[in-house]
Amino acid sequence: MFALTRLNYSFPGFMLQVEHDHDYIYRANFARPDDSLPEVSGVKYELTSEIIRQLDEYSQNPDYQFNLPYRFNGSIHQLKVWQIIRQIPRGYTISYSDAASLIHSAPRAIGGACGKNPLPVFIPCHRIIAANNKLGGFNSGNIFFSLDIKKWLLKHEGVIIS
Repeated sequence: MFALTRLNYSFPGFMLQVEHDHDYIYRANFARPDDSLPEVSGVKYELTSEIIRQLDEYSQNPDYQFNLPYRFNGSIHQLKVWQIIRQIPRGYTISYSDAASLIHSAPRAIGGACGKNPLPVFIPCHRIIAANNKLGGFNSGNIFFSLDIKKWLLKHEGVIIS
């Protein structure tokens, strides 16, 4: 494993902080532009420019499919949930209940796995919504700020939420 570096990618109203090394992305976190951690300077990898290129593509074209190397850990249940989430096409959502029925789980357990998602945007947990076509929760941290991000990502991908 090489030394980790962090890049801050700007979306409208929020930052995505991506931690990676030479070979893999390990974690991504949301931050307000004024709360973002500084980038790690002095260490830049080829993967850094590829992450930026692909995030630029996604920003311009919400149908863009990320093709980046990830490495992360989770429980067996979390890994199953994250695999389901990665299969939800852009422009579509499923409910926590529907996701739960796919792996014989409970909606709250799906929400818990979404909250532990190490790679939001890349593993698009924003595509899981409440059964009443409401946003439900999103990520951890400041729920109001997080829900603004979820709204932006879904709107960017062409999803209309009541």
